[in-house]
This record gives sequence, C-alpha cells and structure tokens, in this order.
Amino acid sequence: MKKVSIITLHRVFNYGSVLQAYATQEILKKHGMETEIIDYIPKSWQTKHMIFHIQKSNGFVKDTLYRLLRVGSIFLKQQTFWKFLRRNLSMTKPYKSYEQLCKNPPEADIYCTGSDQVWNSGYCNMDKAFFLQFGDKNIKRIAYAASIGNTELEPEEEKIISPYIKDYSALSVREESAVDILKKMGYASVCITDPTLQLEKEEWLKLASGRLIKDKYLLLMLLYNEDNNATEIARKIADKKGLKLVKLSWEMKKPEMVDILMTHRPVEDFISLIYHADFVVTNSFHALVFSINLNKQFLAIKRNEYNSRLESILRITSLEDRLTGTQFDEAVTEKTIDFEPVNKILDTERKKAYTFLEEALNG
Repeated sequence: MKKVSIITLHRVFNYGSVLQAYATQEILKKHGMETEIIDYIPKSWQTKHMIFHIQKSNGFVKDTLYRLLRVGSIFLKQQTFWKFLRRNLSMTKPYKSYEQLCKNPPEADIYCTGSDQVWNSGYCNMDKAFFLQFGDKNIKRIAYAASIGNTELEPEEEKIISPYIKDYSALSVREESAVDILKKMGYASVCITDPTLQLEKEEWLKLASGRLIKDKYLLLMLLYNEDNNATEIARKIADKKGLKLVKLSWEMKKPEMVDILMTHRPVEDFISLIYHADFVVTNSFHALVFSINLNKQFLAIKRNEYNSRLESILRITSLEDRLTGTQFDEAVTEKTIDFEPVNKILDTERKKAYTFLEEALNG
C-alpha cells in the first residue's frame, strides 16, 4: 500500500478548511492509499502569535483588553476545531517551521499539496512548504484541487513559484482561472471541484449532528464579518418565506436583525445547520459548496476579494445567477433551484476528479 503525505490548511479556524482536509484524506483512502496530514503549523497559526499579533496599536489598555478577549476566543476555536482534527484526521508530528520540515520530512511514497487556498499568496505568503519544497526530490509530488484564490498573479509571484511547480508530476486546481495562470507559466493542469463536493451527501450526513433548530429557518453565514448588506438581504428573504433567521458565527452578541445566534459550534453542527436549513445566505465558499452538495436553496453574496472560487463553482454547476452583490434581487430568490441537473454535473465532476487522481497516483 502506498503512503501519501498531504499538506493543506487544516489548522485554520474555519469549518471549510478542516472539512476539505477530511475529504481529501477520505478520497485518497478510496484509491487504496495510506494517508496522513502533515501537521504543519507555521508561525501565523501558532497560539502565541495569534494572541499578540495586532495590526496597529490602540494604546496599552485597549490592546491588553483586546488580547484578553482574543485569548478566550482562540481557546474556544481551538476546542471546536482541534477536537475534530484529533478525532477524524491521521496526522504526523507537529512541524512548526519550514526548516523543521526540511530537517526531518515525513516518509511517504507520494507528497500531495491538498486543497484550499494553499497557493494564495495573501494567505500563505508563497510558503515553500505548500509547494512541497522538502524531502527527497525522487518522491512523486502532486497537487489536488489546489487554490490560488486570485484571477492573476503578479510577475514577481510567478517568478518565485514557477520553479516550485516544476517539481510536480500532476497538477489539479480548484478554479478555472488557476488553470489559465498555470498555463501562462507553461504548466498544464486540470480544474476539479473541491474535495468536499467529491464526497456525496450521504457520506457527509454520517458526520452531521442531529437537527438543532426546531423551526423552519434561513441560515446566514458570513466570513470575517464581511457583511456587504448580506444580513439585510437575509432578513428580507426570511420574512418573505416565513423563516427564522439563524446566524452561524463567532460573535458573542446577537445582531439586531438575527433571530437565533449559533456561536462557537462544533464542526458537525456546521453540516447539520446547512442540511436542515430551508434557505442559505452566505459569502463562504465552503458554506456554498455544502449548500450545493446537500441540495439547499441558497444565495451567495460577493466578498470584497477572492470571489473567483465562488464564481468558478457556480459556473461549473450552471448556477451563476445565485451570486449577487449588495442589492436584493427578489426574482432570483423566488426561483427554485432544480438540483437534478446540478447533481448530474456533480457526478460527472466526481468521475473527472477520480480519473485525475487515479492517473496521478499510479501513472
């Protein structure tokens, strides 16, 4: 049995990040692989850095109060996500720097850059670890639904990462725009869907919590409190459809327009809240893909940046009209999504991803 070591964004405090890591692991197992997630924890993800790193000073008293509140928030998030990781992922020993990874790399037959925004320079700063620049050069290297996140790279960024990409024997990315970026650099790749879409609905429901809200409800989930009028839009849709407005977030105080606030919930609750919702409003990529995979009516709200991944999956599933800006379009939300053709597209995309991985692993 071949062993695959996967590097990805599993330590981020984000539901989608841990679930895509889980999905990648499970998909590789279906190909007969022994898997492990490389427990890479760069400085920006380490607790000490998260507590003390503040973008600008607001004075000693305010900064100290902020840090105290941040400690509590970080602790709760660690409990939420690390419990899921320990229970569901097979991980290596922790590596807290790229140098540690180079000094004592994991032993494997194949190294895999996993999914999520591992190649987004804004998130990962072109960290060489995510380009598999460690270990024996004779070990096969593949990229599985890696995300760049942007529609283009700066020339300086292309110059830095191009030599790293050369070491890969097979490349797959998560956005169509990433295929174009790599092609411009001279590399062929294939666009496949996020691993969370490659596991089917029934597989996710095995992980999900039971129903948490007894009333019919609209679920609102927004990344980084980036609203862009989403809460007001969600309130109008909920009122129109006679639904409770439930918000899933890390806030401690319920927003005025929200009926029920679900905060610091386990990962399993994320799946449950989407599955049992009657409608979903979100700017989160993974809340969107779970809405599609679980066949929920939804509206996606554009973010201030990194919209290429939203646009790409909606284009692939022919659901482009479900993405909106800050204006409420009642006609779109009144139109019911027919998921029969969407599910056929997902089946085709799963076969495409399976074929890529089978050839990448064994070719």
